[in-house]
Amino acid sequence: MGIDSTDRGATPVVGNVLLVAVVIVIAIVLVTLSFSFLDNTGAPTAEASFQYEQTPVGLRMTATAISTDVAVQLNGRSVATFEGGDAGRSVIVPTAPGDQITVVSRDREKSVLVDKTIDDRDEVGDFIAYYPFEDENETVLFDRSGNGNDGTITGDPVPNGESLAFDGDDYVSVTDFNTPVDRVSEFTVAVTYRTDDADRKQELIEHKSDDDNWLLELKPCSNGQVPSDRCEDNGYVPVFSVDQAGGTQDEQIFGNGEQADTRQTLVGTFNGSGHTLYVDGERARSGTYEGNISMGELNIGRDVEFDGDYFDGEIYEIRLYYTAFDDQQVRVLTEAMR
Repeated sequence: MGIDSTDRGATPVVGNVLLVAVVIVIAIVLVTLSFSFLDNTGAPTAEASFQYEQTPVGLRMTATAISTDVAVQLNGRSVATFEGGDAGRSVIVPTAPGDQITVVSRDREKSVLVDKTIDDRDEVGDFIAYYPFEDENETVLFDRSGNGNDGTITGDPVPNGESLAFDGDDYVSVTDFNTPVDRVSEFTVAVTYRTDDADRKQELIEHKSDDDNWLLELKPCSNGQVPSDRCEDNGYVPVFSVDQAGGTQDEQIFGNGEQADTRQTLVGTFNGSGHTLYVDGERARSGTYEGNISMGELNIGRDVEFDGDYFDGEIYEIRLYYTAFDDQQVRVLTEAMR
């Protein structure tokens, strides 16, 4: 019996076609299942959520869920970081009215995970006065703390939207200073400034009531009133002083010498038993001083008692709190004010 060679050749071809068809069908099924699986699970996404609590310094942010490394920014400046898995960890952010808190992922995407505007008095610290010097008004320095401690501008300092430029005979006075108490056992004052003159004594800010006062000032190294080991040639030294009942300023403490035209942030804090001066976030010196301090008239850029010691340069921001700050809080505050 003969065999048809045509039938033998067709069988493998048909088999191959069927095999390819089966493979294609299986591939389609697998792809469909894969897309269904991804639709159900979703691609991994960055997550960060926080609880907020008011403190005298500002908002305490506590991470409740965090899946990636993030940076906490205050008005665009990084003030704290969280690592992925840091749920339960807290940081304090020295918030002020109008501030913007943004949480940004630290990966390549830089995703914005939180964008929060501080517009509630319950979300800011224990502010007594807050002067961001952002107004162009030539007669009034507006207090943004919500306490109404506006200042009267005397002379011709130049407002430029981010600072007030003093030329050596201008100042700001707040004569009716609104405070919740007459005497305080704690306070913190912070000033960001740049001076043009290192050759004479200059007052940055002074708060006085009767014989009690505190102040931040600059003293030239050339006048012999500054410890020689703190000085630089042709420089000045920042000073923080707390006096009670007509003290002789033996309570003054000194920072380290700087040259004119240097932008700095000074923080002076008093806790009822001692006072500390910080320069650009670093502890400079501490002193021992006990007692409560009366609060009264506030002057910016001039000595309260004497018609002199005017400031010459720019002041960018002033904050006053009736609470003491620790080292970490001062560092965060300084980053926010730089």
